[in-house]
Amino acid sequence: GPSLPCDTPRSPSEPPRSISEPPRSPPSTTLQMLPCFSLAALALHLGGAAPVLAPTRSRFGHSVMGISQDAEEWISANVGPVERSSRMGGSGWAAFMRVAVKGSEREYFVKTSNRLSDAMFLGEALGLRAMYAANAVRVPEVLHCGDGMQGGSFIVMEYLPLGGRADPREFGRAMAQMHLAQPSVREAKEGKFGFALTNTIGGTTQPNRWDDDWVRFFREQRIGHQVKLAADARISKQWQVVLEATDNLEKLFVGIRSQIKPSVLHGDLWSGNIAAVEGRPCIFDPATYYGHHEAEWGMSWCASLGPAFWEGYREHLPEDEGFHERALLYELYHKLNHYNLFGGGYGSDSLNLMGQLARFGDDSPKEVAI
Repeated sequence: GPSLPCDTPRSPSEPPRSISEPPRSPPSTTLQMLPCFSLAALALHLGGAAPVLAPTRSRFGHSVMGISQDAEEWISANVGPVERSSRMGGSGWAAFMRVAVKGSEREYFVKTSNRLSDAMFLGEALGLRAMYAANAVRVPEVLHCGDGMQGGSFIVMEYLPLGGRADPREFGRAMAQMHLAQPSVREAKEGKFGFALTNTIGGTTQPNRWDDDWVRFFREQRIGHQVKLAADARISKQWQVVLEATDNLEKLFVGIRSQIKPSVLHGDLWSGNIAAVEGRPCIFDPATYYGHHEAEWGMSWCASLGPAFWEGYREHLPEDEGFHERALLYELYHKLNHYNLFGGGYGSDSLNLMGQLARFGDDSPKEVAI
């Protein structure tokens, strides 16, 4: 997720963003994990097949350097002898490196942390794996996510040379194909919305309890959750106005409710998480869950999606009636999250969006002064 407010400009001289940039803040999880979370375990949760990989074992401690050596040992044992590795910077919570293996043109990208994997990399690994399974837009393949012997953790994925943006029409088509793909987990195949664990959206906890009712899921686990975190009387009061005016959001989904199916979503699709790999559209750094495909576009105000993108997307997923009204709701989730992360004008933005939603549901709603 964004480490700065979404509308903070990047320097023109800043290099293209890559998957080596800092991950989102550590997710909490509702799963009890084994000391080493391998591809086999990932596949178990995502319904796919994967080779059984040996758990990480190392004499090294939990320092970042020791964990990096743990990661290199894992790569040597399960992929091939490490030929070279180079540091790629880091953040306050993780360090990054690029690893080359003897006899292979493929390189690997490694993130390491002093935190355990279920609190640090598991949400990212599961999210990338879920999108990768759709085989639509380019997503880095995760090989392994696990803990070191004496603490700390690492994630190993393919290294992708990211640069620029792909053809927007092709990107739109690829995103539509991802949203139309058969879910890779049993719960989503059965029509439930959510994800295998609680993850994060930026630095904010994102609950994902499975629910077969999309409107209830979004009302309670998305907007309701953010409203509680905000602990702002104006926002809480205006949210109640919206619920009363829209019959608990039901009016926003008239005519399409029964048609909503779980789609795998990136969940935090802004311009910083979009790039190209050899001209092919690529997305990364997700806040993944299974939800209504329209919810993907709640960050479109910060994603630079133009007409050509939407033309490509609509070739496969035509616009449903009421899309523009629901877009306000989906944007509200991210504006509230930005308010909880950054404060400032995002609170007023959220109240304005709530006012528009209330007017849609009721010709004369009570509104809170901004």
